[in-house]
Amino acid sequence: MNKTLIIGAGRSALGAARLLLSQGHKPLVSDIAEKFPDVAQEIRNAGAELVIGPQTPELLTGITQLVVSPGLSPDIPILQEARRRGLPILSEIDVALDVFDGTVMGVTGTNGKSTTTTLLAHLLQELGNKAEASGNIGVAPSLVIAEGRVPEIFVLELSSYQLDFSQPIRNHCSLFMSFSSDHLERHGTMENYFRAKWKLMMATVETGSLIMPRRILEYAKQYGMPVPKAPITQITVDAEVPFGDFVPTSVVHIDSQQGRVSGDGFPQPEVLPAELSFHNQLNVVASILAVRSLVTAPWPQLMQSVASYEWLPYRFQKIGSLMGHPVFNDSKSTNVESTLVALQSMRVPAIVMLGGHPKGESFAPVADFRDRILKLVAFGAAGPKISSDLQALNPIVFPTLKAALSEIPTMAGQHPAPIVFSPACSSFDEFKNFEERGAFFNQILVPLLDKT
Repeated sequence: MNKTLIIGAGRSALGAARLLLSQGHKPLVSDIAEKFPDVAQEIRNAGAELVIGPQTPELLTGITQLVVSPGLSPDIPILQEARRRGLPILSEIDVALDVFDGTVMGVTGTNGKSTTTTLLAHLLQELGNKAEASGNIGVAPSLVIAEGRVPEIFVLELSSYQLDFSQPIRNHCSLFMSFSSDHLERHGTMENYFRAKWKLMMATVETGSLIMPRRILEYAKQYGMPVPKAPITQITVDAEVPFGDFVPTSVVHIDSQQGRVSGDGFPQPEVLPAELSFHNQLNVVASILAVRSLVTAPWPQLMQSVASYEWLPYRFQKIGSLMGHPVFNDSKSTNVESTLVALQSMRVPAIVMLGGHPKGESFAPVADFRDRILKLVAFGAAGPKISSDLQALNPIVFPTLKAALSEIPTMAGQHPAPIVFSPACSSFDEFKNFEERGAFFNQILVPLLDKT
């Protein structure tokens, strides 16, 4: 019988431990500190042994495999020693899928993966399928199985960190939603980061399908990625032409201005809901293509299901209007690419708020959308760099988000316009995460919004 050492004592470790225990295993869980006391107690209550303290080589005595929490570096000493001894290193995803014989759909990308994952699961559920959104969105698939909620279809949001440690995940459908500079402190280079995500594409079963925007194929060629065996559906947007230099693909086109979808599998152009932002047009179309790779579903029925979907908060979320103009909370925007997508969704110039903890990216690409920016507000630790990179846009710089928000009502009164809060930075200079930052934005602005 395998003796498993689980490194890290978070939610994924709890899921892996509970599932292994249900199979008669006695896993050992190790962490250098008790970072999540409630989870640690759940691990103990489940019956697993939990060791808190230095992770010395003695921990590997009698161990036949390791399961690693995704947030940990691949280079920590205990993993280096495990590799030297030739021990298998797995992810919590591997533990779950080892006992799951249903359909797996995988979603990855720098941005858009959470919305696409939950939307895809929702559409499948509305069509009568027993589907579960899981993975990087915070619900460990091993915990779902251990609790007896085994679905017919797992829709897994998969981060590059999870894919780093995972064995090839045999997906029936894989979606790669977007790619931009992020997590380079982990991967070192953009190519390494892309390669981690491309693992998902390569593991797709030959009878399955791959869905991705044209730009992903450009990156795949640029980095010399191997060609998957499963067929690819390429999504083009507006003036893009199909990318034919990588592999032959089917093509679906989004006209974002008209809100229309056409191409392979669409005998006639179909209309998207008028209220969809640019990036949600892509999320919806990709999800529909993924659903149709498994089941037959008419467009009107799918649109009814899209209408009943509850959009995730802080992702270009309209929270109301101020002086007759919409206010968008896009706190989930933690890199420049996501802010560019938000600006692409705007039809009129807006008061745009950028700031937070910088990731080393240049903010200069924001200037390409100067026609969508009436006033630029910078805040937080990134303020000086935003001011330098976007000097031509005359940004107004504030030391904190609170200070910036205190001036928004006056600014909106002087320059009536939509407000787009799309920080392009992480939140860690002032907040624990983007959710806390988004909630703070709402806390300050919601009382000031127009009454309906």
